[in-house]
Amino acid sequence: MQRTPLARRLLAALGISMAAAVAIPAMVQAAPAKNTSNLSLAQILLSDSKKDAANGFDRNPNDFDIVTQALLLFPDLVEAASNPGDYTVFLPTDYAFRLLVKDLTGKKVFKESDVFAAVATLGTDTVKTVLTYHIVPGARVDYKAATKSDGAELKTLQGNIITVDVQGKNRVILMDGDPDLRDPRVIFPNIKASNGIAHGINRVLIPVNL
Repeated sequence: MQRTPLARRLLAALGISMAAAVAIPAMVQAAPAKNTSNLSLAQILLSDSKKDAANGFDRNPNDFDIVTQALLLFPDLVEAASNPGDYTVFLPTDYAFRLLVKDLTGKKVFKESDVFAAVATLGTDTVKTVLTYHIVPGARVDYKAATKSDGAELKTLQGNIITVDVQGKNRVILMDGDPDLRDPRVIFPNIKASNGIAHGINRVLIPVNL
């Protein structure tokens, strides 16, 4: 896929050369089960692969097929998501990635496999940088605590900060590194795991100012 100026700026802002932006193969994946407190974060993401096609995707825009496909590319992140620990993880829905691709390319892409392929053209370094920006190590921030933490700064595994913006009584917005693109909102809170807690969000967090 031809990169737009916005996609080029993302690569440049993350310090990644165009030559390093190689395609990423698809892998088998899944999305969360209902009773998850005894499962690791990795197990939660792999919990409903029976509902997916052979390539790991389905037609449900509100689960986490694409982010799990991306996670599976990095054994160290899978290991961290499988081992004991305390993590807060923000999971963009498949629809969130569709919006990201539209922001980067100006085109609407509907099939999850095509959305994943478009994200993959940014390269493994970019994908990992974005993924680790969605992980807050050393803490389990549940939704109730988040609603009482307006202005709190969360340091991510990637190193940059996410700022909590509480609007009204219980609307949690996550202010990322790009002040121009629309910020993500928590839409599926409190996916509890044995080693942390996850929250589904409606857009992808961007760690840099594009």
